[in-house]
Amino acid sequence: MNTIRVVNTRDGRMAKLFETVLWCMKAVSGDDIRENLKHLYIDKDFMVGCDGHRLHIALNDWDFESGLYEILTVKTNEILLAKSETLSLENYPPIWNVVPFQCKNGIPPFQCYMDKKQEPINKSHFAYHVFMNTRHCYNLKYLEDIRMEGHMQFEMGEESPKLVIASEDHDRLGIIMPLKIGGIYQQ
Repeated sequence: MNTIRVVNTRDGRMAKLFETVLWCMKAVSGDDIRENLKHLYIDKDFMVGCDGHRLHIALNDWDFESGLYEILTVKTNEILLAKSETLSLENYPPIWNVVPFQCKNGIPPFQCYMDKKQEPINKSHFAYHVFMNTRHCYNLKYLEDIRMEGHMQFEMGEESPKLVIASEDHDRLGIIMPLKIGGIYQQ
């Protein structure tokens, strides 16, 4: 079994890896129905977590073997992943079909500040900023999970009101679908 052990050294390259893996894992599904979404997608270029309602994509700057990785343990200083022996990258949904190629902008960037525990200081301001500029409701937990320190850049999909958020240095991309009420997007 191919495993990846990521240790949080609290600084340097390994700390960045730990934080990146942790961020992508926030979007991994805990649902028992779709087995493939309970895994972290890793290929030579990207690391992806998806649960069907949101997507976290980060650049993969590390030499991991491509595949779907099951999350074995998550501790404050260590993450242990195991490569699936039964599922491959082809079993993952076509994530690039979700990323919009045409967006409508007009949403100003948002400066997100973090405390020492890497928790956003201005959660309510962030939620208000998103609602006022999109006029759509998004799951507050997903908004909290997608936060990135620094200036976050926003776009909205042309065909649907999915919220696309990019980090300041464009090494991360998150997508959140709006809440549906009665089968239609809340507006």
